[in-house]
Parts: sequence; structure tokens; C-alpha cells
Amino acid sequence: MIRFAKELKDSGELVGAEGLAGPEQARIVRASKTGAPEVTDGPYPEAKEFLAGYWIVDVESTERAYQIAARASAAPGKGGVPLNMPIEVREVMSAPPVDM
Repeated sequence: MIRFAKELKDSGELVGAEGLAGPEQARIVRASKTGAPEVTDGPYPEAKEFLAGYWIVDVESTERAYQIAARASAAPGKGGVPLNMPIEVREVMSAPPVDM
């Protein structure tokens, strides 16, 4: 993954990337009726999927974004076997949707 991130950086496609702490350190925050933060533990341990990190890439097409995601999905796990983990792809919004 480090080598892959370097390739994306060298190609000029990598805008930014960050790993995130594990779900055991996550907190859910909502505004209370007064607007003060209400903080609770979460997500819950039974959740099997969580956001481990993110990459922001600047590419010419969605197809290229999908190629990058597929390559990240195939990151090696135990014994070098590809993980084939799900990768969510979203466009970064430059403004709120028109219908808002």
C-alpha cells in the first residue's frame, strides 16, 4: 500500500490520504436540544465494516477512480492473499447539490 500510494503521488493523482484510528476509539456526536455536543461510544462492536482511512485522488474519469479502488481492494492480507475488501468511491463535492 505504501508503494501504491507513492505511485499515485508520483503520477500527480494523489491529493491526500489519512489512516483513521480503529472503531474502538470512535465516538458518535450529536447536537443536544441546546446545541451542546452529546458524545456516545460507537460504532458498536458488532459492526463488521468500518472506515479505516481515505484517499483523495484527482483523476480524469470515474473509470480511473474505479481502477485505483480495485487495486486498493486487492491489498495483500495474511500470507499475501488479496483482501478484496470493499472500497467506497465518492466524488468530492464542490458545492451543495442543486436540489438543496
